[in-house]
Amino acid sequence: MRSFVFAVLLTTSCSQVAAGPELQLYPAGLMAGVHVQHALDARDAFTWRVAANFTERGDFGEHDDESGSGFGAGIGWRRIFEDGGPGDGWVLGARIDFWDLEVDWKDRNPSRSGTTETLVVQPLVEGGYRFSLGGGWRAQLMSGIGAEINTGVDGEDVGEGAILLVSLVFLRDF
Repeated sequence: MRSFVFAVLLTTSCSQVAAGPELQLYPAGLMAGVHVQHALDARDAFTWRVAANFTERGDFGEHDDESGSGFGAGIGWRRIFEDGGPGDGWVLGARIDFWDLEVDWKDRNPSRSGTTETLVVQPLVEGGYRFSLGGGWRAQLMSGIGAEINTGVDGEDVGEGAILLVSLVFLRDF
């Protein structure tokens, strides 16, 4: 953990930083948090974020009804391919997120329920478009595909597998 904090502080001191709110939607929930990007050069950025994850899986999971929430963080990389105005362009990237989730579940036949705590590892690739909004703000509309992998499960297995996400990120330079 100290190495991660040191890397973030070092990157912050050596590069342009942009930060702002991020909202991600996926078929079984949403994630809301703070997204930070550290420009490594004119095209590449190191990213990190912290967020809350709210899931309403219904019967997408291992049980008849699964819902839960938790917090997480992640790191990633994005490459910008400028197109049009300054700062506008296509974006490609990859990242890995870690979620500490508590999922309540119910089954109907036989009738039973429980709670599972799990650490979710979520690697994904993403692409989208970045555009300037003015006043030092820009937005990124992204979509991503990856995997949701449950590790460290305390309780019964709950849903995992492929995941598709759509996100909107607002960034302001600091």
